Amino acid sequence: MKITISAKNTELTDAIKGYVEKKIGRLERKIDHIISSDVVLSVEKYRHIANVKMNIAGEIIKAEESSKDMYQSIDLVYEVLEKQIEKLKDKMRSKKRGAKSESFAQNSASSIEPTIIEEEFIPKPLTIEEAMIKLDEDDKHFIVFNSAENGKVCVLYRKKNGDFGYIVTR
Repeated sequence: MKITISAKNTELTDAIKGYVEKKIGRLERKIDHIISSDVVLSVEKYRHIANVKMNIAGEIIKAEESSKDMYQSIDLVYEVLEKQIEKLKDKMRSKKRGAKSESFAQNSASSIEPTIIEEEFIPKPLTIEEAMIKLDEDDKHFIVFNSAENGKVCVLYRKKNGDFGYIVTR
């Protein structure tokens, strides 16, 4: 990992530089794919500001914290970066899980038994001719109805050759 440290309105001492390298180096233990880190340390009046921008496997993470002491600002920004890295790791894990579950679903789709969905249905009284018209209008494969002629539950369905099939219950 490449760490770039720069200072604005303050002097960059070896002690601060070593402390930043140590803290940012610890983050490398948490995630492997850190490409680079840009650290800008600045002082504005009484505020010591630590600003870090990290490139982790194409994702950019930014954090900025300020306090009365530069070392404390570095510690605070380290804590923020730790949390952001954990979120990024979870995001990366969920992407991997999503890809695995999709491939698993595709592989096991042929071995899964079809599910049966139960619906409650009250058949309407129709004649066979009315049922044929309704079947054409609704563009369905079958229609269940009460026969207006005999009062029995009937099923009218379309065959593959375009003809109709008619089932009467007892």
